[in-house]
Amino acid sequence: MNEFLSNLLIAVITAAVPVLTAYGVTLIRKAATNIAAKTEDAKVQSYITEIGIAVSDAVSATSQTYVDALKSKGEFTAEAQKEAAKMALGACIASLTPAARDFITQVYGDINSYLTNKIEAEVRSQKQGVTALAL
Repeated sequence: MNEFLSNLLIAVITAAVPVLTAYGVTLIRKAATNIAAKTEDAKVQSYITEIGIAVSDAVSATSQTYVDALKSKGEFTAEAQKEAAKMALGACIASLTPAARDFITQVYGDINSYLTNKIEAEVRSQKQGVTALAL
């Protein structure tokens, strides 16, 4: 009888080990995927925050140093407005980290078009007295 129980136990263990191993591997993979997703979400969130701050700062700086001076002289023409947009775009791109620039290019494509749209939205928001950091 003892030998029968021993053989039965060995058979059960032999059958259970692969099932438990597969289950354990699945749990480990799921945990690793969750950790990677949270890390990726944190990276994306940091890029979005960085981009929002860069856009807002570039618009504010350009407005303060260039646009306000021209407006006070009555010389803020359509050509000056285009120049201000170029200045803000250049300042924004210069203030972004290479990783954030790569993120924009990978996710949105053309960095200049993407940031130009964000800068225009920020100009409108700042004119209305609000800062639009949501990208």
